[in-house]
Amino acid sequence: MKKAVIAAVCLVTGSTFAQGGVVMVDQGAIYSSSMTEASMEVAVASAYIWRGQVINNDAVIQPQITLSQYGFSANMWMNYDISSNMTGVENNASEFDFALAYSLPVDVNQMAIDVGIINYNFPANGTYDSNGRTIGVKSTTEVYLSATILSFDKFIPSISFFGDIQNVEGSYVLFDIFVPYELSQYVDFAGGYTAGWGNTSYNDHYWTANGVGTFDGDWSDHNFYVTASYEVFEGVTAAATLNYMVLNGDKFRNGASAAGYEADDKVWASLNLAYDF
Repeated sequence: MKKAVIAAVCLVTGSTFAQGGVVMVDQGAIYSSSMTEASMEVAVASAYIWRGQVINNDAVIQPQITLSQYGFSANMWMNYDISSNMTGVENNASEFDFALAYSLPVDVNQMAIDVGIINYNFPANGTYDSNGRTIGVKSTTEVYLSATILSFDKFIPSISFFGDIQNVEGSYVLFDIFVPYELSQYVDFAGGYTAGWGNTSYNDHYWTANGVGTFDGDWSDHNFYVTASYEVFEGVTAAATLNYMVLNGDKFRNGASAAGYEADDKVWASLNLAYDF
């Protein structure tokens, strides 16, 4: 495939970082055989799930655009809720994310290393519910470091560290194993598994009703996914992905209920259309 693009939507967010031929999108990953100057993508997903948190149990639309050159990339991503999400946003945009990334020019045993910063914005947050409680934060910012090993023939492992430097002041680590299979010049299949680990402050913030809890650093979510992509024509790729997310134990399931997330495990799918130019 001249431009193999495989969308593996497993933790969907809009943060993008380039890794020398591998473009990772956190809570979803897009693996590409080569970088382009610009790309546009739109995804229609049956749910919005981020790091195990079911923010919307129903359909969403998630467009994004990425510009890249000389190892740098800039990404803008949006989530549009068709049906009401956990904070009551409906038929409106609930999140805008902006990311800057840099692929380090290193060659260490075919390992790609990337650094970046992500700013998350939630227009509907900071308001008040019927009980007078504040709904979430208006924005927060993370920095990250990612390492992807490209030396294996059959699979691609990676580890990514995210540290919040604004409101949460916690850390999240994402482990991913991705297994690609090229069926033909135009059709690719893939499968993978991801697991997320949060430290104490991260888990207390995201898995409690008020940000105060007794969580330890622990694995929070596990995700399994399969995906297929087809190069429709030069520069345009369509992909379909099936995902299964499950939380790690009763403490996180109870935390999901307390925090207002809409499910504690979920089978969901997405359709993606990407244009590289």
